[in-house]
Amino acid sequence: MKRVLTTLLLATMLMGSVGFASASAAEVYVTKNGKKYHTAECQWIKDRETTKMEEKDAIAKGYTPCGRCIKKEETKEKGK
Repeated sequence: MKRVLTTLLLATMLMGSVGFASASAAEVYVTKNGKKYHTAECQWIKDRETTKMEEKDAIAKGYTPCGRCIKKEETKEKGK
């Protein structure tokens, strides 16, 4: 019985962490020649051709957050 409860607890914890990871994957937008990534609502990319990607992928490709639409605190929290 103890083994079953331990297995159920572990499974619940794993499912929770997977759900959290997928829910926290932020989509951001980049332009062809830009060096920053933006939210969909950012005024700097209005009426411009953009590419959508996950924030972690944008960071891996060398993009940095837009200082106007992405707050520094949000970026720090994701790095933890």
